[in-house]
Amino acid sequence: MFANTTQFISTMLRIAVVSTVFIGPVAGFAASLEGSGASVKGAGLVLFVSLQRNR
Repeated sequence: MFANTTQFISTMLRIAVVSTVFIGPVAGFAASLEGSGASVKGAGLVLFVSLQRNR
């Protein structure tokens, strides 16, 4: 599948950077809501609860 180790590492690094760019702002927003607790509603609540499970 991959020709060599360098290509594999390069691909994994690209995946990590793209994931960080797209997930980082959402995680930061959810972390800023941590103190609000029960006042979070709707889709924000779903994101908040799912991030809490990973701790």
